[in-house]
Amino acid sequence: MGERVNAKALQARAIPALLAGAARQPLNLSGDLAALANTAPAIAALHTLSLTAQALRFERPLPPPSFHTEPEIYDDRPILPEASRRILIRLLKEKKTSDDLDLALAWGFARSRLRPHPFDLPRIDSFVRTYAEHLGLTAQHWTAQQADAAAAPKNYFDAEALDDISWSNAPLAQRVRFLGSRRKEDPTSARALLEATWAQETADTRVCLLAALESGLTSGDQPFLEAILKDRAPRVRSMAQRFLSRITGSGMENPALKACLERIQLTTTGLIKKRGKLALELPATLRETEVNAWIRNCFSEVSLDELARSLNLTESAMVDAAEKDKNLLVALAWMATAGRRLELLKRIAAGQLNDAWEQLALCGNPDLGMMPAADRLRWAEILLAPYGSNPPASYAAWRWLHRALEGPVPEMLIEPIVRSSRWLDDLLNEAKAGPEWMELIAAVCPASQRVRLRDRFKDLDPQLTLTALPLLDILDSLEKAGHHE
Repeated sequence: MGERVNAKALQARAIPALLAGAARQPLNLSGDLAALANTAPAIAALHTLSLTAQALRFERPLPPPSFHTEPEIYDDRPILPEASRRILIRLLKEKKTSDDLDLALAWGFARSRLRPHPFDLPRIDSFVRTYAEHLGLTAQHWTAQQADAAAAPKNYFDAEALDDISWSNAPLAQRVRFLGSRRKEDPTSARALLEATWAQETADTRVCLLAALESGLTSGDQPFLEAILKDRAPRVRSMAQRFLSRITGSGMENPALKACLERIQLTTTGLIKKRGKLALELPATLRETEVNAWIRNCFSEVSLDELARSLNLTESAMVDAAEKDKNLLVALAWMATAGRRLELLKRIAAGQLNDAWEQLALCGNPDLGMMPAADRLRWAEILLAPYGSNPPASYAAWRWLHRALEGPVPEMLIEPIVRSSRWLDDLLNEAKAGPEWMELIAAVCPASQRVRLRDRFKDLDPQLTLTALPLLDILDSLEKAGHHE
């Protein structure tokens, strides 16, 4: 063509006409194209269409006014072995599985430091949302994407990677654990971290974080505790007052201790060798089923040493004086657990309170978050020892222990079950145990006993172990892969 076609003019005239139809909007061609249109209209239209396509081909689109960028998630956890992926999905899509199965899987991922395959997250969405903090950074990011944008967290954390800078932005459970660990390493620095963020925390968060300071209270904590005695939250004020009473030794300043002492009667028995005798007076309107919960609420904010000092007894003498009062022994066992006084707990459980496991289970979930894993197992062994080879057939007690340990129980509990068929047979015949019982036993079974437990399950109705056996397989796979890494 003799005349150069202007690309912008062509687009401005030809494109609207081609889109709307040349019959409605004429092409209005100029130059060589206009001359060609007069002699060969069909050819002119084809040339126009070709030139328009070339013009669009080389035209760069306008950039968007802003770009949406997602945070880069670096998750160094290995992925669950391929052979276990289908088993995991099948288990978690089963509508009738128990919470114990889900918890066992979540804690298994956390212990092995593995994570689900990213492609599987939509298929196990409910599980991921519930237990994201145990499943790694990718799962946390997925959960945030599915949540409301305003409520989604801005940062993602693996508990092992927290430091003095990032800890304040992590989920609450991880923050409490981190602060408790720092408290053991350097009590002063841990308190300083809490003081730095105290004003920005909510009331519930302040309660949880302040509880992490309970271990290792010293006179250095006194100024901070005195400063928060005027906190807006009553629970914070009460806890601060309780901690101060331990530091200063003025036990009667603790209102919770005062309430307990009003319920405890101290008398003496014996003509020649007098000895103290303690009795706990329960409220007259309290139902029998509410006793243990009342004990937990009444004694949770009191320590053993506070109570012993107020009664003018040593801790050992206090346990001896309470030997005839089961409810008071339960209270002392609860306080021994909270204070990590395992030797004193052993004395209580091995004495008059030989069903301490079941009694404490009725009190509610203990807070063992700050207790090391080895101490947790030791704590459980103390509670289990009096039962020997005849553990209780209490589903609630077994679930309570699983949640307290956040993982497998000591071998001494499972060994009688895998060694003899009697206990499990009685459970099935008398308690009418269903699949949820088998899932719970599989969830708490230590790795060393899983082979024997599988053999024991083979003798049962397959419907009872339909989910328990795959759970054992996945837990084994998690542990082997995690150990290999």
